[in-house]
Amino acid sequence: QLENAINNGDVVTADGITGVAEKLTIRSLGLRDLSGTFHIIPFSSVTTVSNYMREFAYHVGEYGVAYREDIDQVIAKLREAFAELMSEEDFRSQILVDELEVHGVTALADSSVNIRVRIKTLPGSQWGIGRAYNRLVKYHLDAAGIEIPFPHLTLYFGEDKEGKAPAAPLRMVDEVEVKELFNAQSRDEETDSSSPSSDKSTSATKADTNPSRKGDFDDAD
Repeated sequence: QLENAINNGDVVTADGITGVAEKLTIRSLGLRDLSGTFHIIPFSSVTTVSNYMREFAYHVGEYGVAYREDIDQVIAKLREAFAELMSEEDFRSQILVDELEVHGVTALADSSVNIRVRIKTLPGSQWGIGRAYNRLVKYHLDAAGIEIPFPHLTLYFGEDKEGKAPAAPLRMVDEVEVKELFNAQSRDEETDSSSPSSDKSTSATKADTNPSRKGDFDDAD
């Protein structure tokens, strides 16, 4: 122990590295991270230790849904996912509070409305419970037809005085037309690249037909 802050087997973050504490000495701390890499950290470089294995822990989940979705329905589905999680003994034994803690809407993000929930677990169980809950959330939202959006962009073309948006100057292009445009551009580039060589060839021809060649001047001398 180090002032009861770290025990062997604890998952901690020290000096910016997160891993399982495997070795403690007077001078250093040995951490094994998720990839299996073993880090030796001198205590002289450690200012803060975060221990994830004390008394209890939380899975904190933030789930984004489309702006068009009904927030109350989404929260109801999050509760249903939690109820299904609690129906499995292996998971229920790791959860300390049998009610989902709903924080509500935490952000109106660029592409989603974000809702946060929290599950209180035994220390060290927060990651496994989180993975199991995320799987159930995805299942319940999909079954209800609730969209989990990906980042997207909305184009705005302004409004007239009556509040109506003008027609967007867009044109759909099919695959054949794209190929034709590409081929035409390629032909133009080939034509441009061949022009300098043609000029050089013409200049060389003119030089050969000019009677005032170097040899003529030599003969005159």
